[in-house]
Amino acid sequence: MFEKVLVPTDFSKYAHKMLDCVGEIPGLKEVVLLHVVDASNPLDLEKHGWSYDSMINEAQAQMEKECRLLGGLGKKIVPRVKIVVDDISGPDGVDIPRLEPRDDIEIIEGGSVGDAIQKTADEEGINFIIMGAQGKGLIKGLLLGSISTDVLRHGKANLMIVRHNLLEDAGRLEFARYCSHIFSRILLATDFSPVALDAVSFVKGLDGIGEVAIANVASRGENVEEALKKLHEIRDKLEQAGIRTTVHAPEGNPAKEIVSLADKIDASLIVMTYQGKGWLKQLRVGSVTFEVAQKTSRPMLILRSESKD
Repeated sequence: MFEKVLVPTDFSKYAHKMLDCVGEIPGLKEVVLLHVVDASNPLDLEKHGWSYDSMINEAQAQMEKECRLLGGLGKKIVPRVKIVVDDISGPDGVDIPRLEPRDDIEIIEGGSVGDAIQKTADEEGINFIIMGAQGKGLIKGLLLGSISTDVLRHGKANLMIVRHNLLEDAGRLEFARYCSHIFSRILLATDFSPVALDAVSFVKGLDGIGEVAIANVASRGENVEEALKKLHEIRDKLEQAGIRTTVHAPEGNPAKEIVSLADKIDASLIVMTYQGKGWLKQLRVGSVTFEVAQKTSRPMLILRSESKD
């Protein structure tokens, strides 16, 4: 279903472990591996004695190593290195020569790293991005903090956020868990909107699913019986497709209950939807999805829709 995926990387340990998840995507044929060099603040370059060429050369060397790591997947690997620049000139400027055009890298004038990621997805015709994060909340890091949030809020492609917990043992950092069998136990949260029901069709069409837990969180005083009726109708459709399915209808704060349920059933992946291009256009679905993405420690897949509000 996702034959081509965009994987932004910052070459960190988290990014390396995130690559393990790529092999779990059913039907995947091609991986576009992207590193964006953030040279948008020339003052920082001058302060640290960096040059555009040194940053680019280091990124390209790291990209070669990363591609070798992915070589064992048996997929087509397409490396991309881009640099975001924003020249400062005049009396308050810096003494760094302007970056001249190069055949081996794309220069992006202005904008953010998040913008560069979405631009690459558009250029490559990709509707699926995988990004990494650590623990609960999006971590602080080049591609794993504010940039992940930027792509989550404003991007157009379907987005998988993968988290990896680290354990420190005798001064040595090790990964506590990673994407093994990421589609083995899916938690599908729904509010029964047309967009959310599209996610049911998506899950139904996936290969290699172990089981699905479908959930709708009702606020206090809402008709739980009606929700249960709709959940059982969805369950029947999934089970007709040969997918083992359970139904859950907790009451309370939607984001809190979804995160709690995912932990309770040991979900391998949370699937939710987001509609439209403006995050604030959907106060319920949009804000709940964003809050779950911030709070959960589990991998999460956000499915986009171009439907208008």
